[in-house]
Amino acid sequence: MRIFAFTLVLIFVGIGTNGHANALSYYESGQYYQAIELGESEREENGVARAENLVFAARSRLALIDLGRSKNHKTDAKAALVDAEKAMVLDPNNAEAHLMKVAALGILARGMSKMKSFRKGIAGKSRKHIETALELDPQSAWARAMLGMWHLEIIRRGGKFGARVTGANADEGAKDCALAHQSKNFDAGMGAQCGLALLICKEDFQAEAVAILREASQPGVSPIAYNIAMSERAREILDILDQKGLQAAQERALVYLNYTAS
Repeated sequence: MRIFAFTLVLIFVGIGTNGHANALSYYESGQYYQAIELGESEREENGVARAENLVFAARSRLALIDLGRSKNHKTDAKAALVDAEKAMVLDPNNAEAHLMKVAALGILARGMSKMKSFRKGIAGKSRKHIETALELDPQSAWARAMLGMWHLEIIRRGGKFGARVTGANADEGAKDCALAHQSKNFDAGMGAQCGLALLICKEDFQAEAVAILREASQPGVSPIAYNIAMSERAREILDILDQKGLQAAQERALVYLNYTAS
């Protein structure tokens, strides 16, 4: 209910400098379908501006998946991938476009067998795009967090084989998540994602996970609808951890990481 009420307030705030709603304002207020419709339109003639709109269309599709509101994960992930790739063509310097491509590839990879994912080289392509995003924007906390999750997710799904083939390392993943946590641009979205990935890791990163989740769980940190939802998700996991223990918290974390929450 808190998310819904806050989103209603934001609907009337997200107005661009020209008095017209844009894809960013729709995304921030949680109006994801409107952000997609506007972001994928060709109303904006400027290529850089069009790229920005496409990025927020992609981000909106990915948010729908993450929040359990997507009607079809595969369809939305493929469309987000297309939007990200179009944005990269329109604006090669858009770091966020690379990250949206990585996120879309990651969701699509979850629907594949481990061997198919490795044959398609998704892990290598994803790391390359994260590194490109960091080159374009060295201060990007989201790029750093996604690099951390890249390590942790490959190890979770691919085990020792995946680590050997891709060079993924759990300690490096924890280190990158810690760097994102220390960034001035840290937000509840990256905090919840990194925290959940650390919590379920076979290596003992429970203390690091709890520290990140605790900061992500603080209410009122961000007015963005997605971050509000992630803040509540972090609080839920911490409550389960306190009341039912680590295994129950890990089981719930896996529901979210596998995009099976409703």
